[in-house]
Amino acid sequence: MLTSDLLVTKSHKGKIEPVYAKLDQNNLEISGSLIDLFQEYVGKKYGELYEEIEGIEEIDFRLIRGLSQILKRKCVIEMDASIEPSTARKMVFEDCKGAVFDIIERDEVINRIAGTLSVKPDELEKALWADMEENLIIKEFQTITPEDLLRQYNLSLTQTLLFKAMGMEIQIEDNFQEVFWKIKRFGLMYSIEDGSIYLDGAVSLFKMTERYGTSLAKLLPTIMKCNKWSLKASILKKTMSGKRIYDFTLDDTRPIFDIEPDLTSGLENFDSAIEKEFSLLSFNDWLVKRESAVLKAGQYAFIPDFSLEKNGKKIYVEIIGFWTPEYLKKKIQKMNLLEEKEKEDMILLVNKKLSCSGSEFNMDNIIFYDRKIPYLEILRILRKYEEKQVTEDIERLKNIEIAFEGNVIDLDEVARKYDVTLDALLSCVKHDNNDNDYLRIGNQLVDDQTLKDIKGELKGVKKYNEALTIIEKYGIKGQQVFDILGYKVKWNGLDPDNAEIVKIS
Repeated sequence: MLTSDLLVTKSHKGKIEPVYAKLDQNNLEISGSLIDLFQEYVGKKYGELYEEIEGIEEIDFRLIRGLSQILKRKCVIEMDASIEPSTARKMVFEDCKGAVFDIIERDEVINRIAGTLSVKPDELEKALWADMEENLIIKEFQTITPEDLLRQYNLSLTQTLLFKAMGMEIQIEDNFQEVFWKIKRFGLMYSIEDGSIYLDGAVSLFKMTERYGTSLAKLLPTIMKCNKWSLKASILKKTMSGKRIYDFTLDDTRPIFDIEPDLTSGLENFDSAIEKEFSLLSFNDWLVKRESAVLKAGQYAFIPDFSLEKNGKKIYVEIIGFWTPEYLKKKIQKMNLLEEKEKEDMILLVNKKLSCSGSEFNMDNIIFYDRKIPYLEILRILRKYEEKQVTEDIERLKNIEIAFEGNVIDLDEVARKYDVTLDALLSCVKHDNNDNDYLRIGNQLVDDQTLKDIKGELKGVKKYNEALTIIEKYGIKGQQVFDILGYKVKWNGLDPDNAEIVKIS
């Protein structure tokens, strides 16, 4: 965040946003010059650097002052004194009783106290005011590129604006665990509705606190770590006609922001070895995703450990391992607040060593495990979901007239088009569709004319690779078409170049 005096906003038709710094040549030059200046003053007093910055602030006061605030946070600024300044000042002022009348008397006091402290007079002089900001020494500076500095400046502007938010609505598609962990850590009040997270702002509370507003603003970098995110905030601003509320919106498509690099990004952290084991398993085309959703459990947020997804169906998996009795009790209470549909689509893996029987959970799919993931039991439950979905899709297809067009039809694409499972579609497609002269070959429908054309081109062809090129030209997948047209593949070793097709008499 920046100080509020550095925030400039623009508003139009009820919308507001900060005046962001463009990543143009002029701003990049200003940014680069400031970075060089900070680097040049490593080992020198911060006050000297500040005077240098003040000399160029007339170019663009708010931009240069804001960039300087960010760069200062990247410095290690320390006091350089051999003795504690407050101690030195106290002894000096007590010795002279708060005043001296000339330079000679002053030198006598300094020499006398220096002797008492066993330091040189110039060391005492240096220590007297060494703890004042202008006398602090810039020990280190963590450099940054001009582009990233401007992006962090724009991020800080946004945080400064959000400090005055009455409330904020955010939508995220991943990183749920970290976002809610930060919400809890910052003490923010939230509710969940229709997949959105609503946060109360500091100015919406009975008593606005600076700490709460800062916490709301500090959540922004965590939100921005999500691959896809958006937010909408209500901003209270004083105008000439009184206070007014403006809308502020932002999402992941804005390229003018940057967040501090996370050295642990890309490294998956698991709460237990059993969770890590689960993440490495394959469940027959079910896609395993970690912490992929946030569910509403009464007034709380519940984030399942995993989801298993296939054909548009999402099943949640929660692993309950070693927890304290108090934590387990809270976990059970929260899970029982989930909506019935979400309970139906939930698989619980419960450690056998926990003091619970399973009856505490108002759910059906409960599996107890001991050290290892109960893989086959999970597959059996998933198969039930698959069978149920196929049955439901078949009923839906009875009321849908599917129009097949083209010479070769990909049934996978048709299933996606009508949002049904392939198994359901296959059960509704006859092997020989006489009305449209199609023949089913694998997961494709091929019309009679195409089969006749292929059969004609295969005459005289012996090489398997040449025959394969012909059928691929027509968009047919697999080799089942050879059997249908009366051919078999004769393999002469493992090399496909030596294989032949032979007509079955």
